[in-house]
Amino acid sequence: MNPLFTITRAAIALGATAFALLVASCGGGGSSAAGTTYSSVAMAGELIDYTIDTTNLTYSYTITESQFGLNGKTGSGTLVLNRDGSYTPSGVPNARIVVLPNGLLLGAVRERFGAAVVTVPIVGLSEPVTSLGAIAGDYNYIHRNCRLAICGADHGTFRIAGSNWSSCAGADIAAGPCTGASASGTLESLGNGRWRVMDGSTNIGTALGFASAGQNVILLDLKDTRPNGFGVGMLVGGEQITMTAGQTDGTWIAGTSAGHWGVFTASSNTITLNLLDGLPVSITTNFTANSPWTGMAMTTNGGVGFLAGAGVYVLETANGDAELGIKLR
Repeated sequence: MNPLFTITRAAIALGATAFALLVASCGGGGSSAAGTTYSSVAMAGELIDYTIDTTNLTYSYTITESQFGLNGKTGSGTLVLNRDGSYTPSGVPNARIVVLPNGLLLGAVRERFGAAVVTVPIVGLSEPVTSLGAIAGDYNYIHRNCRLAICGADHGTFRIAGSNWSSCAGADIAAGPCTGASASGTLESLGNGRWRVMDGSTNIGTALGFASAGQNVILLDLKDTRPNGFGVGMLVGGEQITMTAGQTDGTWIAGTSAGHWGVFTASSNTITLNLLDGLPVSITTNFTANSPWTGMAMTTNGGVGFLAGAGVYVLETANGDAELGIKLR
């Protein structure tokens, strides 16, 4: 599966950005039960309760933690059911909402995050785990961050062991001593499947965990404003498992940090972008699975990401953007 190809309008030339591949998912599509609420993380660095009612075709959300003064901000609208089983939300016509039977959600919010009103992808869980033992292990991650108004993306690995975490930027934590920048800290329960992530005495964000037979996923809402900290944004981690065509082959929907949305198909080591912001396109790129290490993928145009077995896609593009998606079928 290849997670990286460009989805920005300028990227219809497919060279500059790679389509991201974020955490984990096991495939399959479908709609959630009416009125299901998902604990969600937005790429801008917000924690959101996002509710989908697939019977009455409505959605609503409340921002519960914000780095932009939006705590308590609410939004709502209607949904249009698309032929492929996804939904189009009112107010954001180019975005898509996907709900999977395993409890994963891909959605979008449009708010004033910082200086401008922007559309931001979100990923959510209907039943985050309440035990750290359920998500212990080694993870690959894609990290979207903003520091001092400069935003970028990077990749690496982290480990959860008991109530402790450790990370290794740009390298495989399972390969031995970290060869990149390292960090470590503790996880403190906030109840309801939410975990305060501490780096020493600094609260760097709130984590949510998803345990699946297909692959575990960690979502982290980042709020680390230290000059050399993790930044404001999100981190998506997928359990470090060998990537196979059985995981990656299929149809995926994803949104980008630039506000664009696309539908792509993965087959063997090829990804083809089929729709970009609702317009038919045909852009193909290749990727190398399990590179630069197990569970990751590198695209021919410089992207790094993963298409996880649980159904989550995340990508760090060659120009520092990020893509976040979910497997439709």
